[in-house]
Amino acid sequence: MSSKKPTAVMTLAVISSEGDVMVPHFFQANETVNKTVYLDVLKRVVVPWMKKTAGERKYTFQQDSAPAHKAKTVQNYLEANTAHFWPPTFWPANSPDLNPCDFYLWGRVEGIACNTYHKSTVSLKASIKRTMASLDPRGVSKAVKSFRRRVETVMS
Repeated sequence: MSSKKPTAVMTLAVISSEGDVMVPHFFQANETVNKTVYLDVLKRVVVPWMKKTAGERKYTFQQDSAPAHKAKTVQNYLEANTAHFWPPTFWPANSPDLNPCDFYLWGRVEGIACNTYHKSTVSLKASIKRTMASLDPRGVSKAVKSFRRRVETVMS
């Protein structure tokens, strides 16, 4: 029996204003990304990547206002372990048009990685990894750097 529903994976990505793209982190199938799961991924994957990638550069860690992102334990960890981050009160609710991952990254990745049907999550994950590794750093950088202009447009 075949299903019309395509294979899907929950993916976490991080990009930088310099065009860096973190190897995507894939959550386990049927895993609920609660504050405990998210904090573990921040500690093991995201923050070490950011520190290695940014080096001495200044950076701001920005995320949306998903419940796991807003958890007090997550906020405390980010405050203690990142150069700078935006608390949930700073990020406008329901504003994917401002987030570079939403308006640039995911559309591009889905358009390429999901251009063909994937019979397995292994195939889909491999395609997502290849696609993200092939992104032009200049395009990533341009998208991230357009953030300020987008915010100013919304605020005016």
